[in-house]
Amino acid sequence: MKIKAALIVDDLSLSEWQKRAIEDSSEYLDIQLVLSCRNSATKKSVIKHCGYYFLNILSLKNDMTRRVQLDSRGSEVIHFDSDYEGAWQRIPEDVCARILDKGIKLVIKFGMSLLRIDGGLQRLDILSYHHGDPEYYRGRPAGFYEIYENADSVGIIVQKLSNKLDAGEVLVRGYSKVHHHSYKKTSRNFYLNSVVLLRKALVNYSRGEQVVLEKLGKNYRLPSNFTVFKFFCKTIFRGLARLSYGAFFEKKWNVVALPYNDIPSLQELSVSAGKIPKVEKGYTFYADPFFSADGKLIRLEALNASNGLGEIIELKAQSLDFSRVILKGNHFSYPYSFEASGVEYLIPEVASHSAPCLLPPPFALESKKLFQGMEGERILDGTLFEHGGRYYLFCGQAVSGSDNLYLYVGESLEGPYTSHPCNPVVMNPGSARMGGRIFKEGGKLYRFGQNNSYGYGSSLAVNEIEVLDPEHYSEKRVANLAFQDARGPHTIDIHGQTMILDFYQDRFSLLAGYRRLVARLLSKG
Repeated sequence: MKIKAALIVDDLSLSEWQKRAIEDSSEYLDIQLVLSCRNSATKKSVIKHCGYYFLNILSLKNDMTRRVQLDSRGSEVIHFDSDYEGAWQRIPEDVCARILDKGIKLVIKFGMSLLRIDGGLQRLDILSYHHGDPEYYRGRPAGFYEIYENADSVGIIVQKLSNKLDAGEVLVRGYSKVHHHSYKKTSRNFYLNSVVLLRKALVNYSRGEQVVLEKLGKNYRLPSNFTVFKFFCKTIFRGLARLSYGAFFEKKWNVVALPYNDIPSLQELSVSAGKIPKVEKGYTFYADPFFSADGKLIRLEALNASNGLGEIIELKAQSLDFSRVILKGNHFSYPYSFEASGVEYLIPEVASHSAPCLLPPPFALESKKLFQGMEGERILDGTLFEHGGRYYLFCGQAVSGSDNLYLYVGESLEGPYTSHPCNPVVMNPGSARMGGRIFKEGGKLYRFGQNNSYGYGSSLAVNEIEVLDPEHYSEKRVANLAFQDARGPHTIDIHGQTMILDFYQDRFSLLAGYRRLVARLLSKG
């Protein structure tokens, strides 16, 4: 059942990301009343904060923040002038009365500035976004201090407004990746991620669920001109360091087999303590390792040195010697396998050329079985898990793989699969992307997620799954896995008393930039 709601905007317009959020929430939202404020204006101390306003023009103006006209067809529209009390705005009581007369209890705030909650508004639930984790970053500007202080992410919340700044009841919270060298990329990313959170907030609102905050953080204000100058220096330095790394350094990936005891023992990892295979001639690296169902083989991605495409190969688990090539010709990676009714299926990542699929033995692409209901999807790192008589497919999407984890539910192996109502079930660059199969130990379920907050493949987060059913999903982080003598892992698999992980080391090369350029051109071709 849809929720009757009113929508607050300025001059019948809103940002592109806000428009998309409304469209994405159409299954749950019935906007019966549009409140268009005609006199929203922010007082600016142009001289005091001229540096920030210049930065704003450079960084916060993008395709997600461009203004678009609201299509208000089917909704009653009320144009009004707000009353001002310093920086706070008030909605006139006659407008509030009209909201209540229509039996509306929920208001979505996509316009106006600071809104005073009094009078008739106190009988309404007013939902508003804040870009910044209120436990650490209240106030404004969005994303600025997270980059300045080298934070691992930018928080995004949808909250019920109160008269205390960024301290309302939080319905949903997500985290968006910080591009530490670019405010523009960071801001576009958190606005793009904001689109899906309104729908999640409405689901939680209808269920009476909320996010419990442990504390309230510092209330930030617009930065001084000197702070903006230091911000520019920091981002320029980071940008130059990034260019230098891209031009002269390469990630040399490989895999390592190590003894496994239990989850708590994973805190300290060392590549030198394990067994490392020799990368077969013709390949640049090995990554994404998985055991076969019987544990006798290891399947992994091997990057073809001549064409830059990933191939799926097998190694013998005991010796780590090359066995055979399984898949090649297109780009393949993440060769996850799943056993059902005594049959082992391969579920490789095929996002560049196919919808997700199951490959029965002998794992030929010609015999693929598409997951029903997902024929139009392109997913990353698909990981299937059977639980409670249902099949759950964990995966990322190409446009947001580092930040968002999606979950699809099927009643049978081949489907049909439907989107979980809590999608994305995780929004956090520190743990969202899948890094191995769902692992059960001691009656608990664990999900390994890549920590890409400060760079791709730097480590793994270990998350304990608390709730997994067709309507709910929750997890908590319990550990972080990182090598002491290398970078990584970003994929792990465990079979019996052995685990296989990938890792990388930075290697200097005068041809690194050239090879990156060639690989990018090939991927576009």
